[in-house]
Amino acid sequence: MKIRKLLFIVGILLIIGGIGVTVWFFAQNQISQQKMEGITDEFMEELAIWPDGEIVPTEFKADELLVGSTTGILEFPKFANQRVAIKEGTTNDILRIAAGHMTNTEQIWDNAGTSAIAAHNDTFFKNVKDFDLGDKILAYTRFGVFEYEVYINKIVEPTDLSVLDDIEGQKTLTLITCNFSGSKRVIIMAKGGEKVGEISSIKN
Repeated sequence: MKIRKLLFIVGILLIIGGIGVTVWFFAQNQISQQKMEGITDEFMEELAIWPDGEIVPTEFKADELLVGSTTGILEFPKFANQRVAIKEGTTNDILRIAAGHMTNTEQIWDNAGTSAIAAHNDTFFKNVKDFDLGDKILAYTRFGVFEYEVYINKIVEPTDLSVLDDIEGQKTLTLITCNFSGSKRVIIMAKGGEKVGEISSIKN
């Protein structure tokens, strides 16, 4: 009887512990989402007063960006126009509150090359695995709005860095996140990057 009672108590404690972890995890995700939405709103408000053409992208050097600074907003029309803030760098602190631009890759407003952006699969990039080929991705920046079209959705090993390579004659946006188990990487590659609007066209 004592052993059965002890096992019962242990079982109850495990259930309570599991519920506690789930609640904590949910709360942390909610906090991250709220912080990211605040960053997004602040950046879009900045765009509303940013003079068109004040800085020419070709004159704006990526190495002048400070790690942690907000560089743009991704919008996913497929997922009810979900918006995700982009910050420079991929430190743990950054990825808790936004998607992170990999500093050794091009910027989303550059004229060529690959721009790689990473985020966690349980927060800001939780839907990217569901992209279909042909889906659009919009990038809001201080230099206007740029449109990309998804053409690759694949799973790779964490050691596969070829997804960061530039593709000759192509402007590429690569989104990177983990699969459910974290053992592999989900890769979304989109091409195009044509400028489809000035800042003045997105003021709201």
